[in-house]
Amino acid sequence: MESTGDKGALIQLTELKPKTQTQPSARPATPLSEVALLTNNPKEPSLSDEIQRELESADRVDLLCSFVKLSGINILRKQLSFLKSRGIPFRVLTTVYMGATERPAVDKLVKEYGAQVKVSYEQRVTRLHAKAWIFHRNSGFTTGYVGSSNLSHAALTDGLEWNVRVSNSVTPGILRQFEVAFQNYWESDSFESYDGSDEDGAKLEKSLLNAAIGRGSQRRPNMAINFSHVDVQPYPHQSLMLDELHAERGKGHHKNLAVAATGTGKTIFSALDYRRLCEAAGGRRLRLLFIAHQSEILNQAQSAFATVMRDESFGESLFDGRKPIHNEHIFATIQTLAQGAMEEYSPDYFDLIIIDEFHHSAAPSYRKILDYFRPEELLGLTATPERTDGTNVAAEFFEGRIATQLRLWDALEEGLLVPFHYYGIDDGTDLSEIKFHSGKYNESDLTKYYMSHTRRTRIILQQLEDKIAYPQLMRAIGFCVNVDHAKYMAEQFNTAGLSATYLEGNSTLDERTEAIRRLKNPDDKLCIIFTVNLFNEGVDIPEVDTLLMLRPTQSITLFQQQLGRGLRRTADKAVLIVLDFVGNQASGFRFDMKMRSFTRDGHITKSFIESPELPVGCNLQLDRKAQDQILRSIKKQLNPKVPAMVDQLKVFVEEEKKKNLDVVVTELLEPYLEKHGLELANIYGRSVAYKQGQNKKGLTFTFLLDAAGQIPQIPLLYEEGSRVQQIANRIRALTHVNDAQRVDSYTRFLTTDISESQMTLAEKRMAWGLVFSFWPYGKFEAGKENPVMTLDEGLIELQKHPYFINELLQIWAYKLDIDRHLPQQSASLSPDIPLLTHASYSREEIYAALGAHEGDKFTSPGGSVSGVLEAKQTNTLALTVTLEKSEKYYSPETMYRDYAITEKKFAWDSQNRTTPESRLGKIYRHCSNKGEMPLLFVRYVREDGMGTSPFMFIGSVSYLAHTGSQPMHITWDLERDLPAEMFNLARASA
Repeated sequence: MESTGDKGALIQLTELKPKTQTQPSARPATPLSEVALLTNNPKEPSLSDEIQRELESADRVDLLCSFVKLSGINILRKQLSFLKSRGIPFRVLTTVYMGATERPAVDKLVKEYGAQVKVSYEQRVTRLHAKAWIFHRNSGFTTGYVGSSNLSHAALTDGLEWNVRVSNSVTPGILRQFEVAFQNYWESDSFESYDGSDEDGAKLEKSLLNAAIGRGSQRRPNMAINFSHVDVQPYPHQSLMLDELHAERGKGHHKNLAVAATGTGKTIFSALDYRRLCEAAGGRRLRLLFIAHQSEILNQAQSAFATVMRDESFGESLFDGRKPIHNEHIFATIQTLAQGAMEEYSPDYFDLIIIDEFHHSAAPSYRKILDYFRPEELLGLTATPERTDGTNVAAEFFEGRIATQLRLWDALEEGLLVPFHYYGIDDGTDLSEIKFHSGKYNESDLTKYYMSHTRRTRIILQQLEDKIAYPQLMRAIGFCVNVDHAKYMAEQFNTAGLSATYLEGNSTLDERTEAIRRLKNPDDKLCIIFTVNLFNEGVDIPEVDTLLMLRPTQSITLFQQQLGRGLRRTADKAVLIVLDFVGNQASGFRFDMKMRSFTRDGHITKSFIESPELPVGCNLQLDRKAQDQILRSIKKQLNPKVPAMVDQLKVFVEEEKKKNLDVVVTELLEPYLEKHGLELANIYGRSVAYKQGQNKKGLTFTFLLDAAGQIPQIPLLYEEGSRVQQIANRIRALTHVNDAQRVDSYTRFLTTDISESQMTLAEKRMAWGLVFSFWPYGKFEAGKENPVMTLDEGLIELQKHPYFINELLQIWAYKLDIDRHLPQQSASLSPDIPLLTHASYSREEIYAALGAHEGDKFTSPGGSVSGVLEAKQTNTLALTVTLEKSEKYYSPETMYRDYAITEKKFAWDSQNRTTPESRLGKIYRHCSNKGEMPLLFVRYVREDGMGTSPFMFIGSVSYLAHTGSQPMHITWDLERDLPAEMFNLARASA
């Protein structure tokens, strides 16, 4: 305390400290309530001095840094000893990045200073470049530092480092972000605990050596040779792919294709899938056959499986004259099998067959294998499902299905691929008069046009000079229309002084090998190979750093395959340059298709084109003409005027009638969407006035068919306020239904004469969810004076409208087909509560399922169900969470209130008035004692392309811990792990 010594004068409280601490704690030069920039300027407080002072008054300390050195620890040794003596928790996250961390430094943190340390052993790419300290104080005066300084002497003292000091008093939102991000890293499988044991030390040394060698450093002393297998856990993108594959099998699909770019871990993914299948089989090692066309691939695959299975002896070889003995887990070349080895096994001998590079499957040797074996599960792996001969292996072998496909966004976000800089450039051409049919231009006409358009060639060369510092040093591939075009472009580049060649499908193996060898050689002058589609598949040149898109394509698969040729990482490639030359296209050309490759969720919007959100390091720029043209195309294709949609549908239906005279036009929803590259939101996300002068209602497929004259006119469809319009307007409210149990029940309610008296309690609640979806207030007409309907009255009214019933059945069938979740019964819930974990529900369905409408007085969901819904009839609490609470403006105070810590833990903020001792606060803290059961429902945004977003039911939750009051910040333990897709959205550090 400080005092003037005058009697009666005010005394200032400056510190609370233990009785054993006789001296006051050092105080930072910057007050705890202020922010500052520290640059190690001699005239300013040094970072090392400030850190030392902060350590003396902290109640908890967290440190995040890329590398740790002994020189940095020695500067802080006094304060670190003080932390340990006071029992202050000290957590450290670090990495093996560049091999810069020193093992003795990490050991000292653990053994001498009692720190909890976790290490990221990722060497190929690190996601942790941040350097930050957080000094937690129970008084609320928490502070933090973020900047460029690692834990080294130079960084803390006189290095040219910039660090920003933040304060909870001034920047509480930023500090909250610090805490959330650190906790997410701490809980992540990417960081492994380090305890200073010999085993951990050897593992750290090995990883540091590998990282150091990767950057050219010398061998370190006292190296441990043995390195035990790590417990391989999937990356987030692999977890998502595993979930999707699991869901496909759950639907009865046991022949599946997985698509992922080269270099993104397809083999590890397949090994993780095998491990998951074995776990599902009770731990039994399933019989495995892994097939590839090269022995090198098989050796790598066997090593990957051994690592994942933590069994160095896993697998046997069937190639190069080697034969298996145990015949349980075999890695074989296609050549060996096709030459007779396969006949040594019965067709159903193997539980799982994996075929790598599945795009080769059209070859006779592969067909022979596929025709012979009948495994329980078949998994094809490929980066290129579209072959050069036009064959699509998904269509030919998997009924047109791709079970799971690595999203480009996810691979880039995980750092598995090199970032791209994409430039959409107007090339001055006009292709509107070139023949265009079924998404393709006439190749001959297009080539003649391009070869006669010399201005286009000049623009291409000018753009290379503008976008690339030294075009002569680039390693590029140019994708052309045909061989004549490729040959022409090579000639033009050679004339311009850029060494170029071209390859075609008829090029000999020696010619291809030589051209690729030259392009890879940094001392060779060859800087570009022009081709048609030779490099779309099967050829891997990681050194490629530039792509020229010289032909228009609207195939998203082909476009991604071409992009994949340049996205492989190498030690000296920082970015891939993509130059896409865009002319004025034919009216039916779909720009939106390939642009979807760049989005997080595969949906393209006007706002994305104008202000693209991309993974870190990526860039997308469109020149003015290219942007205008793409925006016009997107508006036309994705948001056409309703009369244009009516005309489009009329043409489509007539074409279908020509193919099949017996076609049922009301059952053409899914074929129509597929033919025109549309999604449900393109119809049900729109509103239209059914008749001029009327209020807008939800657009439906039935309305489009009626307007196109393809069905008999529906009575009262065009009468304002009619029941028909009421129902049509709410069809969109049921487009999210994604579980077979609900579809079966809803179908029975709509197509049979079942009455309420014949239903179980669960069926009644489910039926009310259906009825509330059309009439949220439980009334046919709004207003207090109007009566509440009975359940039977609501169902009977719905059954009067067969066209809309048929439309709903089609929507649900389509949704079940494309959905990649696997809803399951909750073990915690009574069978009377019809909710499945990982299924999606509207607010009306949640209300009804929990019986909130039941009781002495009928109630309805009405306008909304938000925050916390107490359902006394079922003794449950519905916690409804919207992750993105501000869709227009970034606000740290709201964006990080609710988030996933791990797949199993979820951080949730109560309502602002809730305290730990309030009624709800006590319920939350004691819910595990058979009290009211909290149920977690999560959605990403409040509104999506079809209006109000549904919630995913995660399951019941159990209380783990909380901090704070008004609101309480609670950590829940989840009954069922978050699915990978939702986890990736909900983790605050993503």
